[in-house]
Amino acid sequence: MDHAIAKAMYGLQMNRSQGRPCSTPIESVETSVAQRSREEYKRVFHNNMAPKDMVFLFLSFLLLNLKMIVIMIIEFVRMFIPTEEKSIKGKLILVTGAGQNLGRELSLQLARLGARLVLWDINGGENEETASMIRKEGGEATAFVCDVSDQHAVAATGARVRREIGNPNLVFNNAGTYEFKPFLKHTPQEIQRMVNVNLMGNLWVTREFIDHMIQHNEGHLISISSVLGFIGRSQVVPYCASKWGVKGMTEALAEEMRLERRSGITVTAVHPFLIDNVDDVKPDLKFPWLFEILKAPDAAARIIRGVRQNQEEIFLPEKLKPLMICSKILPRKIRRLTGDWMEN
Repeated sequence: MDHAIAKAMYGLQMNRSQGRPCSTPIESVETSVAQRSREEYKRVFHNNMAPKDMVFLFLSFLLLNLKMIVIMIIEFVRMFIPTEEKSIKGKLILVTGAGQNLGRELSLQLARLGARLVLWDINGGENEETASMIRKEGGEATAFVCDVSDQHAVAATGARVRREIGNPNLVFNNAGTYEFKPFLKHTPQEIQRMVNVNLMGNLWVTREFIDHMIQHNEGHLISISSVLGFIGRSQVVPYCASKWGVKGMTEALAEEMRLERRSGITVTAVHPFLIDNVDDVKPDLKFPWLFEILKAPDAAARIIRGVRQNQEEIFLPEKLKPLMICSKILPRKIRRLTGDWMEN
C-alpha cells in the first residue's frame, strides 16, 4: 500500500515538473468537482438570474433581516411592558381535567372574570365539586363526565355541549396524567394511557371544536404542555414523549391557521416547570429562584394572563423562556453538562 502511494505521488511530481496535466485519480476528482461547482454557480447566478433579480433578492433578504430585528425588539419590550389583555366576560370556555389542581384553579379564576364554564373530567364527583364552587361564587358552570382519551366519548360529549349550551369560544386542554419512574418500570398499559390522555386527548378535543372556530375565524385553543416538552429528562420518558407531541401539535396547528389566514384563531402552548401538586418530584437545584415551583393558583393566574394577551407560548415561570430557547441552539453534550452542573 505504501509503495503504491509513493508511486502515485512520484508520478504527480513528474507531471508537474514536465508541465503536463496531472492525471492522478485524486486530482481528477478535485478538478471535476471544481468544474461542476463553477458550472452550477454560473447556472444559478448568471444564466438564470438577471441583475435586477439579484438586486431584488438582496433587498428582500435585507427586508427579512429588518423584520426579524423589529420582532426581536418587540418581544424584548413585551417582557417588561405588559400588553393589553382581552376580555373573556360572557365567553363560553371549556376546561378539561377541571376536577382538581390546575384545572380547578383555571376554572375558578376564569369564572371570576365573567366567563361561562363547561367542565370536563373523568371523575364526575370532583368535577361537579368544581362546578358547585363556581356557582357558590355566583358564576355559571356545567359539568360533564368525559374521558378525553376516548375519541367516541369526546365526540358524544362535544355534541351534547353544542346542543345544550353552545360552541366554546376558548378551549383549555388541561387533562393529563403523569408517572415518575424508569422507563422499563412503566407497564405497556401505563405508557398507552399517558400518550392517549396527554397527547391524543388534545387532538380529539381540539378536532371536536376547531371547525366552528374556523367557520367564524374566532377562537382560542390552549394546551398545557410542559418544560419537558422542550428538554428530555430521565424517569419521565413516556411523559416527555407525550408533551413533545403536544408542543409539536400546537406549533403545527398555529402554522396551519396562519397559512390559511385564520388570524382570529390563536393557538397557545403552556410550558410549566413544576406545579406544587406534583409530590414525587422535588428537584435540588443550584438556582431555585430560576426554576420556581409554582402553587396552582399562581400558575393559573399567569396562564390566564398570557392567554388574554394572546401569547402563543407561555413559560412558567416566565424567566425560563430565554433559557429554553437558547437550550435548543446548544449541542446536546453542552446541554447535558449544564444540566448536571445545575443539579446539587
